[in-house]
Amino acid sequence: MIRVLIADDHAVVRQGLRLFLDVLPDVEVVGEAEDGGAAVALARELRPDVVVMDVVMPQVDGVEATKALHEEAPAVKVLALSTFGDEDHVLPTLAAGAVGFLTKDTRPEEIAQAIRTVHRGDPVLCAEATRRVLRRVHAGRDRPEGTVTVLFTDIVDSTPLVDRIGDERAREVFKEHDRLVREALERTGGVEVEREGDKFMLAFASARAALRCAVEIQRALAASDVGVSVRAGANTGDVIAEERGYFGRAVFVAARVAESACGGEILVSEITRQLAGDDTLEFRARGAHELKGLRGEHNLFEVVWNA
Repeated sequence: MIRVLIADDHAVVRQGLRLFLDVLPDVEVVGEAEDGGAAVALARELRPDVVVMDVVMPQVDGVEATKALHEEAPAVKVLALSTFGDEDHVLPTLAAGAVGFLTKDTRPEEIAQAIRTVHRGDPVLCAEATRRVLRRVHAGRDRPEGTVTVLFTDIVDSTPLVDRIGDERAREVFKEHDRLVREALERTGGVEVEREGDKFMLAFASARAALRCAVEIQRALAASDVGVSVRAGANTGDVIAEERGYFGRAVFVAARVAESACGGEILVSEITRQLAGDDTLEFRARGAHELKGLRGEHNLFEVVWNA
């Protein structure tokens, strides 16, 4: 008999999991926890074989709880179950010691089989989590080299946003923003080079693909209820590929172009506009700009994405 502890901050999710697990002949639900701290305390007391752990919970989240269990009770296997399947959730959870990771749209019979699998000590990942992990593993290898279009995006006024809506809500807003950016990136064939705070540095072998990605990001955010305003800037040029990023004047120009944009805008350098220009994109000339730390004036163009 596999003894299972369910940890989720939503009572309806705990109840739903328990309903189908209770009818399995080889599984016994021995307890429920409403957050990560309670999960660790109950695991100490009940010594379950498997903890089905939500990743995003108040107070102590699933990542911290998984890490604590891995250190204090390594015999207890953690099967993470999350609404989110992106790198920011999958990789930290696995690094904390989880043996498996599933998204909450996984079918009940697959969750049951995953519990049996992690109980044996074998890893299990849903298809989405596997895809995300492999993408991160191969990202450095797949980065374009030579002449690259670099796209920077960041959330405008993110600090006042956090102050206004609070840490927990802002965290969820930023995660949804990250998801939309990464989905647009995957559709347009770019590579995530760096992510710092609310800023992304993305790279493309094609200027046209870079601007298509920027347009998709703005449209996705506008159609969502995320409630953030993002500015974007792109530049094309030769870069030096380092172990974990890029270096070169083209990168600094792209960053300064992005800083010149307002919320909801996409600005590009003249070279990027020339390389990407075709009948599918509309540009507005924004005139000559002085970019901080860079010599001379730079002609910038705005990509019209909301026509």
